[in-house]
Amino acid sequence: MNAMKTAMAIALVAGTTSAMAAEAAPAANPLAQVKADAVKTAAAVKTNTAAAAKKAAVKTVAVKDAAVKTAVNVKDAAAAKTAAVKDATVTTAVNAKDAAAAETAEVKDAAVKTAVDTKDAAAAKTAEVKDAVAAKAEAVEAAEVKATAMTAEAQKACAETCAEKTAEAAKAQTEEKKGFFSWFKKKAA
Repeated sequence: MNAMKTAMAIALVAGTTSAMAAEAAPAANPLAQVKADAVKTAAAVKTNTAAAAKKAAVKTVAVKDAAVKTAVNVKDAAAAKTAAVKDATVTTAVNAKDAAAAETAEVKDAAVKTAVDTKDAAAAKTAEVKDAVAAKAEAVEAAEVKATAMTAEAQKACAETCAEKTAEAAKAQTEEKKGFFSWFKKKAA
């Protein structure tokens, strides 16, 4: 058994030594080793760069798609909101127009009724005034005729009264003169 262990140990040492020798052989030319390492590094960098670019492109496309989708959603929401606001504005305008038309009709009817009532009242008042003026005119005409008739009679009566008063005044003066002189006559006698 020892012989077997020894044989295995020798085989293991020999295999390890030959593997080390194979690896150590390229190390004999350090320039070639550096070139090989540079090529491997460049290939690795190229592979990593291509993978990163591909990954970035995929990520950019995903971000772009998300931005487009968000923009479309925002545009659709804005369009819906604009349509709702437009509909509400149109409804409000129509309601305001209808209310204004109804109010205008009421005001017009009230103005027409007031104008008709005023016209009727003015016509009635005018008729009353016309009748009153006609009655006064008739009264004035009657008074003028009566006054003219009365004036002649009054002048006649006044003339008689004035003549009587004048006669009485003259008589009183004459008597007063007589009385004045008669006093002197009495005193003198």
